[in-house]
Amino acid sequence: MQGEKLKEYKRLGALADAAYDAMEDVGLDLINTRPTTVAGILALCQYIAPLFGETEQPNLPQYIAYDDGTDAYTAEAFAYVISRSIENMMKAEGTV
Repeated sequence: MQGEKLKEYKRLGALADAAYDAMEDVGLDLINTRPTTVAGILALCQYIAPLFGETEQPNLPQYIAYDDGTDAYTAEAFAYVISRSIENMMKAEGTV
């Protein structure tokens, strides 16, 4: 591949890389958003249940790498968010 074709190939590759990076950022935001109500936790659980089913799973990453150098398996990241949400609600109610 040479000339204009190579230039176009590189341009499209850069666009694909940028789109993937944006998708990854949004995905991490979604994973790290803590519900603030029981209804929010229920909605999150209903949303993620099919992601871990036996059929038609999307291509989930094996683990989530955070900017601070730590990582977690995808299911572990969701469990962490849910547990922190429940803990925050319990603290707000004075039950913890």
